[in-house]
Amino acid sequence: SSSLILVLMVASAAIGGTLQYGYNLAIMNAPTTYIQTFVNETFLERWDIQLEDYQVTLVWTIIVSIFSLGGFAGALIAGPMTIRFGRKKCLLLNNIFLMTGALLAVTSRAAKSFEMIIISRVLVGINAGISMNVQPMYFGECAPKHLRGAISLSSAVFTAFGVVLGQVVGLREILGSEPCWQYLLASNAIPGFIQLLTLPWFPESPRYLLIDRGDKEAFINGGHYNMSTGSGKYYSNTALRRLRGCEVQSSELNEILQEQAEIKGMRASRPWELFTDRSVRWQLISIMIISSAMQLCGNDSIYFYASYVFKEAGISDDKIQYITIGTGTCEFTACIMCNLLIERKGRRFMLMGGFILMTVWAIVFTFALSFERYISWMPYLSMACIFTYILSFGMGPAGVTGVLPTEIFNQTARPAAYMIAGSMMWLNLFITGMIFPFLVSELSEFCFVPFGAVCLLSALYIGLFLPETKGKSLSAITSEFHKLNFKGQDRKCASQTEAQYQLGELQYRRLYLLMLVLGIGGSFQYGIQVSVIASPAVHVQSFVNQTWMLRYGAPVDVSANQLIWSIIVAVLSLGACAGAIHSSRLAVIYGRKKTLLFNNIVGVVAALLMLFSRTAKSFEMILLGRFLYGYNVGLGLNVHLMYLGESSPKKLRGFMTLTTSIFIGFGKVIGEIIGIKEMMGTEDMWPYLLAVSGIPAILQFVMLLFFPEAPRYLYIDKGDTEGAKKALQWLWQEDDLKLELDDMQKERESMQGQKAKTVKEVLSSRCVRWQLLSLVIPCSGIQFCGINALYFYAFDIFRESGVPEDQMHYMAIGIGATELISVSLCSLLIDRVGRKKLMGYGYLFMGVTMSVLTVMLSIKDLTSWIPVREHCPDLLRHLHLRSWTFWSVYVSTCRPLPASLASFCLCDQWDHQLAEHVPRGLAVRLRCGEIPADGLGQFCFLIFVAYCVTSAAFLLYFVPETKGKTMVEIMEDFNKLNYKNRSTDIENTDIDLATEF
Repeated sequence: SSSLILVLMVASAAIGGTLQYGYNLAIMNAPTTYIQTFVNETFLERWDIQLEDYQVTLVWTIIVSIFSLGGFAGALIAGPMTIRFGRKKCLLLNNIFLMTGALLAVTSRAAKSFEMIIISRVLVGINAGISMNVQPMYFGECAPKHLRGAISLSSAVFTAFGVVLGQVVGLREILGSEPCWQYLLASNAIPGFIQLLTLPWFPESPRYLLIDRGDKEAFINGGHYNMSTGSGKYYSNTALRRLRGCEVQSSELNEILQEQAEIKGMRASRPWELFTDRSVRWQLISIMIISSAMQLCGNDSIYFYASYVFKEAGISDDKIQYITIGTGTCEFTACIMCNLLIERKGRRFMLMGGFILMTVWAIVFTFALSFERYISWMPYLSMACIFTYILSFGMGPAGVTGVLPTEIFNQTARPAAYMIAGSMMWLNLFITGMIFPFLVSELSEFCFVPFGAVCLLSALYIGLFLPETKGKSLSAITSEFHKLNFKGQDRKCASQTEAQYQLGELQYRRLYLLMLVLGIGGSFQYGIQVSVIASPAVHVQSFVNQTWMLRYGAPVDVSANQLIWSIIVAVLSLGACAGAIHSSRLAVIYGRKKTLLFNNIVGVVAALLMLFSRTAKSFEMILLGRFLYGYNVGLGLNVHLMYLGESSPKKLRGFMTLTTSIFIGFGKVIGEIIGIKEMMGTEDMWPYLLAVSGIPAILQFVMLLFFPEAPRYLYIDKGDTEGAKKALQWLWQEDDLKLELDDMQKERESMQGQKAKTVKEVLSSRCVRWQLLSLVIPCSGIQFCGINALYFYAFDIFRESGVPEDQMHYMAIGIGATELISVSLCSLLIDRVGRKKLMGYGYLFMGVTMSVLTVMLSIKDLTSWIPVREHCPDLLRHLHLRSWTFWSVYVSTCRPLPASLASFCLCDQWDHQLAEHVPRGLAVRLRCGEIPADGLGQFCFLIFVAYCVTSAAFLLYFVPETKGKTMVEIMEDFNKLNYKNRSTDIENTDIDLATEF
């Protein structure tokens, strides 16, 4: 019968698919102690080293968390595998990772190698990552429309079943004992064997056969795998008829044929293409938010917190393992209930309802944990909250999330969409697993407040933006999303824009590679230099003292040592000023590419000085190295922007230039991570830590040789029309360049006979007066808004909040991560919202958050009823970081000389870095002098508030929007300001503008 074939296919695919995800999550709880003992014994036997508790915990954390990174890798390769091999064959091949991982796990104890367990967990994670993407896609393409939700939701049912099964198998009476833990880790091979034996008998996805392969013969005459020949040829009866058990309805067949016709001639989309495709913008945002919320809601974390709550409720330790099984059973039951309700209530209702209920239970749970010491029955309320929280998760987010990509993306975009959704899920699972212990230790009973906030925000998004998809065809769903994707445009314009994007952005893959190469050796260096210097402060000061003792036979005075260290930190800004000043002349004379190649040599020299400074016993080498790093940063940051902007098409201009800020944020995160004591933040490793920037410099030097010079520089500055055309053709892989060449020709004609101006001429030229103000004010605001002061003041805020000294480095990573996330978000909004609004409202929001921060710092000692009072400043600081990232969107107005002026203003304020060494951690350096934070106390941030509000007013009221405009159009807008109330002819712009961003 139809139901029997479909049910058996679902069971076969899911047993070796999503069941593995839940199973491998659950089986790691039981053998925790045994594996930690095994790790310790292995170290003792190999190297005669007795590991400390925190070291054993670190290895165990890696073993557990590496599963998420494996899942992330699996999610990345799932899309290409489904396109290349098909849905069914991809699931079968996926078992290779599983079997290899199981073999490593079962033999790890005999081989006395915990490294084999780590590799095993990576491989099992890859298996889970692939199956979590491919299985819902397979189910969604095989199921009839009226059962599509229920069939796709079965993936979540099997995930929950895997959790329960893993908890049962992990009992001490089965495989959760000391002699059997290796067999427990390898037991995941059994479901894989079952899938290998059963899945080949079922058909491939009909949509894949017809739409992806274009194999109408297989679609019409194909059915199942020929086991006798071992070939992949399909034969007898149609795939659809076998799955339905009857004649296929014409409406369903017509829908598949209509989808095939709509995407005829189109190839499968790549993940990066979806980010620039406006026709799927809100579909992509929806799956990214909901997939992230699935992990950030804290459901998996509550499993780890359950044992603590059960113990507080008075349940004995030997019975907790049995009660814990109930948590997995709750999710399993809820997923089954969701399966029965999804086609009645709809996806939107189930998702929104699930997140709203989770928000409620998170609040109740927080309340119960807060009063469990005072009210005897509160621990039982906490237990109830655990079960209801999991039930709410299973009723909505657990199942419906996997259905959405199948329903809202067409056949060409679906694999890439699943890859992005899966990547977000696995990355956020890794992040949640790493930060949850810190949340518990720092926030205590309030640790579920962030999770409740995520649930509430997700429910609001779903209610406001996600349309219902139940029972609708892909065309109907796409029409609803069109109202969001092309809001404010008529249908004709929308169709033209969609057609433009459907051509695919693969043609720009070389441009994206150039973006990556420029970022690695450009703005990434700025980010890493800002963050990496904080970690080795104590070690470098100790080295200065030792060097002084060796030379002069007496220790250096404390104040003198502090002064030397302050100079080491601040000399970066002097070097950056020099680099910024030289950037204009070097970029014009030698070109963007050669300037960056030279800049990389400077970076490598600086790294060598840092690396050998301790060997040479010379802190002067550190000073010189920091100066050269500054020169590298100041020069590279300017030329990076020019090169990238001059190589980008107008429709990608905002996104491409904003990636400079993404690399800055990424550099800060990397600098904070490698600066922790487990990596390079130790006394022995600080020279290598300071020299690490040489690696990106070498990488960029090697890779940049394979890319052409900036096309606009070749055309406008050098007059090399043929060279510019070849560069554009190579980067864009496009032959029709008439519009771009005409635009460059207009700009060249407007500059005919003009020479590059000096700084004095630019400052005195009326025709660029407002452009210069519009550039200098935001770039100065990068520092005057207080962002770097917050970076260096963060440790003092942590200290005031009671964060232990040994945890501050880990907390600081969150600062860089926050900036990186917000810049990435900004990259999605920039070409939709515009530069002016993002900049103006970003500054305004920063002013508001800094005002609230001032209030919180003022009342934190006066109020005892605000449980988060100590951590509210941390939250506001992160909100401030999110707002600050919007400064970068206006860099698109930069040109070589104005850019160097703006960067000089930026670098001139870099002496904020000295603030780290002023008592209480902060000083505001101004031209007229210095105002220590001790003088203003908690009101020191009001200076930044004033500047943020002033900058917001200037940007919103005076600066024109530049989004989607040519250089000539932007100049016309500025001329209205430059020559306001003048009736005479507007003088020609007399500044050398060598690029259009």
